[in-house]
Amino acid sequence: MMMRLKTLSVPKVTLGVWVRALFRKETPLYVKAPISLALIYTIFPIDLLPDLLGPLGFSDDAAVLGLLTTISMSLLKHYTTQQSLKL
Repeated sequence: MMMRLKTLSVPKVTLGVWVRALFRKETPLYVKAPISLALIYTIFPIDLLPDLLGPLGFSDDAAVLGLLTTISMSLLKHYTTQQSLKL
């Protein structure tokens, strides 16, 4: 069984923010969900399109990770803005 890890093109700062958000009790589930999905998709070798299809197989990985990164960072930004307004 050959297992591969997808290359992660997410900046280290984003990963740090994700990890902190995941482990904080105050972070709501709607913020944690896309972060968890992105991390799970990165770790598991299951794809929407197999990488054997060449560039098409790798492009779905980039699209899914890009979409989940954008969604999660947007939700995190919105959540932190709402929290700062409450203070």
